[in-house]
Amino acid sequence: MGWLIGILSILIILVGVVVITPVTLSFQFIQKKTNQDLYLKITLWHVFYKTFELPVVSFEEETGSLVMKEKSKASTGKIEEKDIKETPEEFQEQVESLWLWIRHITGLRPILHSFLNKWKVKDFYWKSKIGTGDAAWTGLLSGSLWSVKHIAVGLMSAVLQLRCDPQIDIVPDFQKTALDVEFSCMVTTRLGHAIIAGIRVIKHLKGNMFSLWKKSKEELRREEAS
Repeated sequence: MGWLIGILSILIILVGVVVITPVTLSFQFIQKKTNQDLYLKITLWHVFYKTFELPVVSFEEETGSLVMKEKSKASTGKIEEKDIKETPEEFQEQVESLWLWIRHITGLRPILHSFLNKWKVKDFYWKSKIGTGDAAWTGLLSGSLWSVKHIAVGLMSAVLQLRCDPQIDIVPDFQKTALDVEFSCMVTTRLGHAIIAGIRVIKHLKGNMFSLWKKSKEELRREEAS
């Protein structure tokens, strides 16, 4: 009997550790002239992490495929690189299938809103340098972009928990054409919130998975026929 209590105690402790595990996502996007870098870092317990250098897309003329180079680095120091090839038709079909699923899945908005509300924004930085070569147009574009950024911050604060002072800036270049962007954002939550959201989604879709898949395929065939 004692060993059973011991096993149950260990399981309860493990479940508790998983539920309270802090998960941090860090995004970074940098564009300087024609160079673009996009990174995603996933951290558990502020110690274990894995960094993804998100795919740089290139075109392969021989096969007509899109080639995405993916690179990742873990806290153990292990580095992985791989090429992902997809034809334009395959990529388009995946996007259309995803859109059909999103369109047919109803009632998930409360679940998504509840889940996003558990995320805390710990850092937000967005700096842009723009220029059109024309001073008047550059000034007009700068003002419009300020509005866009303030709206984006307002929407973010309405959906997520804002725990930082967002840093946004726009540097107009009245002398030449320019488009440089520096963006970084760090959000955190508990792994338990993600698990609960996943369970709620599965429960919501129970019994509808096959019919939803079938309906998606039928609509795709109708669109291809038309």
